[in-house]
Amino acid sequence: MKKATLKIWAVLMASALMSGLTACGNAQQNAEPAVTETAQSSPEEEPPMTEEELSAIRREEAVVPLLEEASELAKGYHYEEALARLQEIPEEFAQDEEVAAAVTAYTEGLDSFVPYEQPVRHIFFHSLIVDTDLAFDGDYMSNGYNYWMTTVDEFRAILEELYTNQYILINIHDLCTEQTDEDGNVTLASAYPMVPEGKIPLVLSVDDVSYYDYMENDGFPKRLVLDEHGDVKNLYVHPDGTESIGDYDVMPILDTFVKEHPDFSLRGAKGIIAATGYEGTLGYRVNDPENPTLESDKEAVRAVAARLKETGWIFASHGYGHRHTADISYNSLVEDTGRWKDEIASLVGDTDVYIYPYGEEIDYPSQKLTYLQSEGFRYFCGVWASQPFVVVKDSYVRQTRCNLDGYTMTKRPESVSDLIDAAKVLDPVRPELQ
Repeated sequence: MKKATLKIWAVLMASALMSGLTACGNAQQNAEPAVTETAQSSPEEEPPMTEEELSAIRREEAVVPLLEEASELAKGYHYEEALARLQEIPEEFAQDEEVAAAVTAYTEGLDSFVPYEQPVRHIFFHSLIVDTDLAFDGDYMSNGYNYWMTTVDEFRAILEELYTNQYILINIHDLCTEQTDEDGNVTLASAYPMVPEGKIPLVLSVDDVSYYDYMENDGFPKRLVLDEHGDVKNLYVHPDGTESIGDYDVMPILDTFVKEHPDFSLRGAKGIIAATGYEGTLGYRVNDPENPTLESDKEAVRAVAARLKETGWIFASHGYGHRHTADISYNSLVEDTGRWKDEIASLVGDTDVYIYPYGEEIDYPSQKLTYLQSEGFRYFCGVWASQPFVVVKDSYVRQTRCNLDGYTMTKRPESVSDLIDAAKVLDPVRPELQ
């Protein structure tokens, strides 16, 4: 074969070889989607769920949420409500091991309450000092704050002490039993409050909660408000004018503490807000007819008060003008009580608790007592720090209160040694009492 012919033959062979490789590659590319489509068109079918698997799903949806709700209720001793939640569980899970154990535990908890056969302590506070530098700055108000107020740090420490010492908050109405006849007449009978074994019942109250004008710029909160979650908090204005919403007074601090320690509160009980009226209430000047925001302030008070009552707080009259109930005339008491009913009770609701201004009680019986009872008051609280004191009569209850403030913790710590160790609680920034 000639060289030229060989060369042509080689070129033709090379061309044919390249065409074959290209065709093979194209064939493979065209075949891949077909293989993929074939694989996708016949997937393996999942086997149907077993009855056990279906039951587990139903349990997760119908049982677990109710168990969790019941558990939260039981933490605050709401055993009856917890058992009621468990009764909502579908019949098919009635014999569920976890459900049965919860029913047993909450039933035993309900049966484990014991009567507390000693007089019940009642402690009280005024609005708390947030900024001690402003409160104890040496002006004419400093010594009064030092005597009668408690700091935020002290209050937090007091709560820890009370909790450690096995105290539990109760509602003042647990001090007796009430019976109402067909005509609506209420008769009271002495009764020991029932509490979990080992716990010591305690009533708590806070006076005034008006955030008076004299407290402005002295390191106290400005008012109570609702935050974005609907919880009661304080508005606090810092010295530079910036504002914060948070836990700056007794109510929100105690609310947060009970959330973290639900066993510190018996069935959600918190405390009593002893409200005056002469400078409004809760930080709103609803007493001033010239207040340009009067109507919106009234609505704010209604909203805050409603939320407080929903979360375990109750209101008491502390007198409209914070006057000496024992010393003022009968007519003055009638006028003062009427104003409190008209201006404050109309916003926060009626109450049967009367907390004496200055702790000064009236005579039992007396014309003044008869009048206050005619206005619906049945629980009367004075001040006596030395010993707890409770008396139940058929138409009223008397209970004394103990002030946990600068004076008591520095001058009479022994009078509250059953409650707290004052030396551990006392704020080191407190100046000496003058």
